[in-house]
Amino acid sequence: MEKEIQTQASSVDKAIELALEQLGVDRDAVEVEVLSKGGLFSKAKVKVTVKETAEDQLEKFVNGTLERMGAACRATVVNRDGELYVNIEGEDSNVAIGYRGEVLDALQCLTVTFLNDRNKDYKKVVVDAENYRERRRVTLTELAERLAQKAVRLRRKIALEPMHPFERRIIHSALAEDVTVETHSEGEEPNRYIVITPVGVELKDPRPLKNGEHDRRDGRKDSRGRKSSGGRNDRGRSKNRNERRDFAREREEEVEDGNVYRGMFTQDDFVKPAPPAGPPKYKSFGGKKRF
Repeated sequence: MEKEIQTQASSVDKAIELALEQLGVDRDAVEVEVLSKGGLFSKAKVKVTVKETAEDQLEKFVNGTLERMGAACRATVVNRDGELYVNIEGEDSNVAIGYRGEVLDALQCLTVTFLNDRNKDYKKVVVDAENYRERRRVTLTELAERLAQKAVRLRRKIALEPMHPFERRIIHSALAEDVTVETHSEGEEPNRYIVITPVGVELKDPRPLKNGEHDRRDGRKDSRGRKSSGGRNDRGRSKNRNERRDFAREREEEVEDGNVYRGMFTQDDFVKPAPPAGPPKYKSFGGKKRF
């Protein structure tokens, strides 16, 4: 679409109407400069320029930023019911996304600041690349549902890793209608995180279970078939090693081969007796004696 045009007519108003018809815009969307009012033997002449919209400003700003970043991609802006949606596409769109959308979030913060400093009306901006926001929303929604079920099963609070406000809102929204759990945020930015708490059950431990951490006290069995308990660490060993040694010493039994068998397995299951005292034994190889 042309941004500027000059038209002539018998009057200034007719010249403006002709320019608006050719540009396909309304009167409020253009700026008019009268070049000549015309007269008896001359026509009126005007220059009509389309005003730069918020979409134009935003597109120019984002593309300029991507160019300075050295990313081979372009941004297009679409107005969706008053919300400006910026979509980035191209060979280096992954550069515009960054680790877990950190670059996208930074671009979004910059665009909101840039646009609303120049315009009186506040505009909401969403910056996306290759539909990353939607794919991330689906992933976080599935994660929230799995962790909510785990919190209810283990009767424990579960603390997620720190997230950006955009991602925390997805978790809160995903579990808003789940009556079995509640969600709230803790911590300070940028380390603010979500805690999922089961509702209507007695919690086993007030300490939140970190995302990915396993509860060793939920009745699981270790490698020897014994149920794990709160008195054992991740390897299934007793926290009080002194008590364990005393208990193992009481159960020592002599076996036929002279080895000492320990009923409670320690670092060495079988401890051989000390070698008899005397000179060391040696073997002879090639006329030389080697120990």
